Amino acid sequence: MDLIPWMERWGMLPPAGGLLLCAVSGGRDSVCLLHYLANLAPGRGFSVAAAHLNHKMRPEAQRDEDFVRALCRDLDVPFYTEAAPVYETAEQWGLGVEETGRRLRYDFLHRTADTIGASRIATAHHAQDQAETVLLNLLRGTGPEGLAGIPPVRGRIVRPLLQTSRREIEDYLAEHRLAHVEDSTNQDIHYARNRLRRELWPQLETINPALTRSIGRTAEILRSENTYLDTLAADYLPQSGTVLETARLLSAPEALRPRILRLLLGRLPGGKKDVGAVHIDALLALAVGGGTLDLPGGMQAMCRGGQLRLTMRAAVLPEMTLRPGVNRWGDYDITLRGGAGARVTVRSWRGSDRLTTGRGSRSLKRLFLDAGIPAEDRNKIPVVCVNGAVRAVYGVGIGESVSSKENDDNINITIHKREIHKEDTGKW
Repeated sequence: MDLIPWMERWGMLPPAGGLLLCAVSGGRDSVCLLHYLANLAPGRGFSVAAAHLNHKMRPEAQRDEDFVRALCRDLDVPFYTEAAPVYETAEQWGLGVEETGRRLRYDFLHRTADTIGASRIATAHHAQDQAETVLLNLLRGTGPEGLAGIPPVRGRIVRPLLQTSRREIEDYLAEHRLAHVEDSTNQDIHYARNRLRRELWPQLETINPALTRSIGRTAEILRSENTYLDTLAADYLPQSGTVLETARLLSAPEALRPRILRLLLGRLPGGKKDVGAVHIDALLALAVGGGTLDLPGGMQAMCRGGQLRLTMRAAVLPEMTLRPGVNRWGDYDITLRGGAGARVTVRSWRGSDRLTTGRGSRSLKRLFLDAGIPAEDRNKIPVVCVNGAVRAVYGVGIGESVSSKENDDNINITIHKREIHKEDTGKW
């Protein structure tokens, strides 16, 4: 197995004296990659370190961490590890477990690389991963970008095994008598990739035994063409930021407009991984008609005054029970007096929320619109509830019953917004 020509072609090798950080799960692919790089490094004048993120998602997670630690000790490779609360973070972010794990993993790799001064981060994606990704993207519905598959290089991330077959990896492990660990979730066909790999792929190979290589070649062709189209689309974007004049967008050839929007979305932390054609179509309609639009990954689009603006939605803050005295929630200090016997809470708004005032019962969405509160700011607004019912919303109004007695005890709430240069206090 000779990875050097591929690595040299894509500039994957660190400079002399440089450091490469290898992501190692303990599975066969990453064990193969770490062993290969550790043996290659001395002759090429660079050094290798390993990073392992313990997702704590499986019973054998600690076993995997211990295995990688021992492997690094045998190879005399520095080892870095960290635990990640994937399930809790997925709930906080409102994302799937797999996507949350991926984001936490790459965040860990980049932070570790920054700390130790690594100029490259190597992951063990191989030719089968590439082919599966392209086919899954096709089945879900995608354009040229999705059919281009996994890029060999993205920033500091390099993929030395991307043209290496699974058979070559297995042969390498056998030749060097290398052990590895098995991920029990690889057997779970509830995951689309596992079902494709275990059930559909063998059938497809009866049609074309060279399926993996053929799809990889197609991906490489499309990746080259995709790069060229991206350069054309980029000419319509501002040099920085995520605000685009709609006239500029609509002046582009129709075929380039979706690509322009994808490039713009790529500038946000949410990225564009989960953005599909339906979202792009909705963005294009927004650019013509105006309004707001929620997008995957916590992103949001607004079109007003001839400008399309992409932002990240404010995080939904957890519900908190208010105690007598000062309570801190988000950007606000909330002081509660009275209310003995009542459960007084504060939280972000929900789509079903309504507030009853002297004008009747109205939805919070309508009240936010009437108050001129932008959609991107609404999750930050304190919604005060008494015994589960919405009673007051900062900057919007108070319910009729707030001025009356609740459980024979008056409730007095003062909300103070903390700001550096400006003080904004509301008292109810």
